[in-house]
Amino acid sequence: MTDERASAGTQSSGGARFSPTHWSVVLGARPGSPARGPALEKICAAYWLPIYSYLRRRGHSVQDSEDLTQGFFAYLLDSDFLERPDPAKGRFRGYLIGALRHFLGSHFERENAKKRGGGARFLEWDKLDPERELNALGSAEQDPSEAYEAGWAMAIFAQALRRLGEEQAAAGKGAQFAGLRRYLSSSLTRGDYDRSARELGISRTHVAVAVHRLNCRYRELIKLEVAATVQDPADVKQEILHLLKALQR
Repeated sequence: MTDERASAGTQSSGGARFSPTHWSVVLGARPGSPARGPALEKICAAYWLPIYSYLRRRGHSVQDSEDLTQGFFAYLLDSDFLERPDPAKGRFRGYLIGALRHFLGSHFERENAKKRGGGARFLEWDKLDPERELNALGSAEQDPSEAYEAGWAMAIFAQALRRLGEEQAAAGKGAQFAGLRRYLSSSLTRGDYDRSARELGISRTHVAVAVHRLNCRYRELIKLEVAATVQDPADVKQEILHLLKALQR
């Protein structure tokens, strides 16, 4: 995948560039845009976990949380929410949670399950594992807002990892990446590199170099994903620290 520091993004009135996976996707999802359908699909795929996590930690059942998540995205589609996002207003994660709270307060109590879903199916729950993802974020006593923040962090890191995998596959290194990706999220133990070298048929030195390069590129992609959700590039470091802290709670 082309490095988005050099690829086309959208510019806000302030001149900041945003990755096509975040703010510009939201802008592209506005009514009348030819990219509306694909843009909405990207938004749903990227942000279902923090939404679902927030709902579950508020005490909603699995089924109700699935219905409400679908309903929230239907609300985004039917309301003027996508008319109003402005990158100059700050972080997209804060904008989205505000919209979710408004949806719950203004719509949930007076709409039945069918209305909440609106007949639209943005997510195929049978192809996801929402409870496993939720349990990875923290305990059942976790505060809903903390669950949302942790879910957001997981979504950002997952998107960066997915992009890294796509890049490696495009470079003909898909099999090697599959064998080494575990080193991006776990600590080394004695003999790990030697085992990987035997499995992949390469030298231990080659494994060490490849893992180092993957880690470097992974960090770059995380920064790009985070930069796409903030107005000021100077906020990227602080935002990454915030997301890491959210996962440690």
